[in-house]
Amino acid sequence: MYFNNNTWITMQNYYKAYMREKQARDELEELLEEKTSKLYALNLELEKKIEILQKQQVAVVESEKMATLGTLSAGVAHEINNPLAYLTCNLDTLSEYTHDIGEYLILSLKLISKDINISEFTDEIAKLQSSISTSDLIQDVNDITDDCKEGCERISKIVANLLDFAKPKIEAIAEVEAQELIDQTTQLLENKLKQLRVTIDCESELIIKGNKSNLIQALINILVNAVQSCNSKKITDPTFIPKLTITAKQEGQTAVLEVIDNGQGIDTTIISRVFDPFYSTKPLGKGTGMGLAVVYGIISNHGGLVSIENNPDAGATVSVKIPLVN
Repeated sequence: MYFNNNTWITMQNYYKAYMREKQARDELEELLEEKTSKLYALNLELEKKIEILQKQQVAVVESEKMATLGTLSAGVAHEINNPLAYLTCNLDTLSEYTHDIGEYLILSLKLISKDINISEFTDEIAKLQSSISTSDLIQDVNDITDDCKEGCERISKIVANLLDFAKPKIEAIAEVEAQELIDQTTQLLENKLKQLRVTIDCESELIIKGNKSNLIQALINILVNAVQSCNSKKITDPTFIPKLTITAKQEGQTAVLEVIDNGQGIDTTIISRVFDPFYSTKPLGKGTGMGLAVVYGIISNHGGLVSIENNPDAGATVSVKIPLVN
């Protein structure tokens, strides 16, 4: 077969173009493979860093929880001491009553064994009745045992709430009712909240999914901030009446929880920074600056939003929005 010069040149040009294209494609594939390998390595590194950050976040929350337990300890001790005091007093009274009850039982046994006759029994009973009547004794014992039971239940509830909050959290995410979160948190902070006029308005059956202990931690931090704001205002205005309102309602598929106080509010120049880690308006050594930062982290991890704004009249409102369980 015969090729003229033009045909031969054309074929050479096609071949050169093909080789250039092949070389470019090979280089591109090599570059793509290199970039893919780098991207894979970067992705692995990113996953490791995310895991480290998640562990650090858990550590920060647990550290804040321990600090909160320190804050709560004095108040919880006071709340436990109150029922313990009347338990001790009631048990002392019951101890005295056991002597009177024993006298009645001894007389009854003597009558049964015929050591005394009915006339003697009646006389002895009359003597005992002169110091304490049978009906009064029975009524007092019933009242005292009811009081003791109530005191034990109160202590049990306080300890249960504290343990529920403090125990290490490897717990699975579970459904939690907003009313239960508010109740347990306010019970833990009861000693601090006694200083304020507290109003709670919570719609029923607001169910969210999350880590109950962490959500309680977030609510504790919000409430403690509100209490501190009211206390600061009370120092400058002795006639000031501190008030706190906690509301929970449904908006679409979201539970909206608000904590409203009438305290001193927040300086408008720093309100945008209150959720920043380690940012604190308290004097050096008086605060970690992690309280609201932890709140932000916990609520974000639950797919929620948290915001804070000053009220038109006085104080501030913290609003937490968390998706409801479908």
